Amino acid sequence: MKKFVFSLNSLYELKKTLKDKIQAEYAAAEAALDKALREKDILDRMFSEKSEEYEAKLKKGMIVSDIQSYINFFEELQERIRAAQAEINRAQKAADAKREELVEVFKEIEVLKKLRQKQYREYLKEEEKKEKSILEDIMSFNVTETGSESKGIN
Repeated sequence: MKKFVFSLNSLYELKKTLKDKIQAEYAAAEAALDKALREKDILDRMFSEKSEEYEAKLKKGMIVSDIQSYINFFEELQERIRAAQAEINRAQKAADAKREELVEVFKEIEVLKKLRQKQYREYLKEEEKKEKSILEDIMSFNVTETGSESKGIN
């Protein structure tokens, strides 16, 4: 009985390797997204805290130069928040793209697994036919041999 060999095994192994690579890239993309979300959260909290601080000082009275400093600070902070949001959007798109790649590779691997199972079933059927044929040959040889002996032919 010869050993079963999946005809697309090299492709199957390549897809498994690709899956591992894309999983690592997806994990990195998710980590980058998490980092971007944390950074924006820090900036949002800073904005909120500084806004409360500004309003409290404004109620007590502030000089114009301090007000201008806060306004400049808030403009810069809002720009940093917009940049952080842009980074979140970029990181989200990258993570989504890697997730889609991963889903496609998983689908391809599943198709290859099904093909492998189908080929294996066909292989087993073929081996069973060969085995049956060999048994029939043995049986016919035994019948012929037994018939020859009964007639006295050696």
